[in-house]
Amino acid sequence: MHKKNLEPKGKHLIIDLYHANHLNDLELMKTAIHDIVSQTNTTLLFENFHHFNPSGITGIACLAESHISVHTWPEHNFAAFDVFMCGKAQPEIAIAILKHYFGGTESITMLKRG
Repeated sequence: MHKKNLEPKGKHLIIDLYHANHLNDLELMKTAIHDIVSQTNTTLLFENFHHFNPSGITGIACLAESHISVHTWPEHNFAAFDVFMCGKAQPEIAIAILKHYFGGTESITMLKRG
């Protein structure tokens, strides 16, 4: 049964970065993701990243509050991030952090989950 006045369980941001830089730097990507975890006060459970040959990164950070995922196309200066956080976490914080590390312009879609 759907209740009209229930608060959302979480927010899911779809962040596309265009004209971005350093999208083939695996260590920088991990640093950016860890910075998001730290600044959103979320709990990292585990992470798994893969660096493609010759270029590109895919990865996920599983959080107690949900997840952060990424897939990059350095040859097109494009990265796709999903930042889904439940409870009182504020996934919007991730936008400025990603812009700080990778630059570019962003397109953001925010979904309220639950």
